[in-house]
Amino acid sequence: MGKKAVIGIDVGGTKTLCALIGDNFQTVQELKFKTLAHEGKEQFTDRLNDAIRKLVKTAKKERLKVLGAGIAFAGTVDVDKAVVKSSPNILFLENYNFRQALKRAAGLKMMIGNDVQLALYGEHQLGVAKGCLHVLGVFFGTGVGGSAIIGGKIYRGASGIGGQVGSLLTHHIGGAETIESHGTLDRIASKAAIGGAALGMGMKQWAPNLYKEVGTDFSKLTWGALERARQKGDKRIEELVRSRLRVAGIALASVVNFMNPEMLVLGGGLTEEMPRLVQSELESGLREHLVPEVSRKLKVKTAKFKNRAGVFGAAKLAFKQFG
Repeated sequence: MGKKAVIGIDVGGTKTLCALIGDNFQTVQELKFKTLAHEGKEQFTDRLNDAIRKLVKTAKKERLKVLGAGIAFAGTVDVDKAVVKSSPNILFLENYNFRQALKRAAGLKMMIGNDVQLALYGEHQLGVAKGCLHVLGVFFGTGVGGSAIIGGKIYRGASGIGGQVGSLLTHHIGGAETIESHGTLDRIASKAAIGGAALGMGMKQWAPNLYKEVGTDFSKLTWGALERARQKGDKRIEELVRSRLRVAGIALASVVNFMNPEMLVLGGGLTEEMPRLVQSELESGLREHLVPEVSRKLKVKTAKFKNRAGVFGAAKLAFKQFG
């Protein structure tokens, strides 16, 4: 077995993606399943172990030596212990011990990191930000995630959440309760925020195409459903997304001015479904508030790997640690 591989795993708020990645960073096989809170930890563990075993089996058939697994998780994690410390969008996995849970899956070595940090790392090592020293990443998914590369390295900060932008204030409300209010970026541009407003428009028949597809069922609402409704003529949906992304751009201007990065990478499900709209509207709001010297150096790009950025980032770091 001369060729090597790792398993990259991205555990998100709505789905978990597992992939067997060769040392040339080609995907040999990938499997995914829904991250369902109502099924609980045991069912999630069974699904994850089953997916890993299947990928290991494929690796044996392809004569690949699996070095280990890299996990990108949507939350704050203890990197050394491989334990979830907090996860606002996957509450049922708080205090979850990945190393212990995955012992049944071929006894692989494993490492874990924050999903957005690893997604940006993947783009920095292999994607649109390759060669840049200073990069900010913003990912619009179940929540609004952020991460930073400073001096070519992932910036984790003192608590491991460095680069996080979801709590950025878009307007001041005051007090500690502000981070739970509608004044933060996460409460304005996340799937819950945009999707909730979109469902309200559907109920009022301001977005009839969206209402026809999902009704009032939030579990059926996806970024793809919003894009299909927009394409079919629901102008209110487009107005909603544009207005929220413009606010996001204005809110991010302070961070970009402070950090002075070479590139801002935009990713997540919303960006994947509406890349041109997201980039143009956010960049419009952003550049109006940037210092000229900062704006001249800044490039705004959408993620190359789309919803697989976390998997590739986790795989790249796993190769680095276990290779």
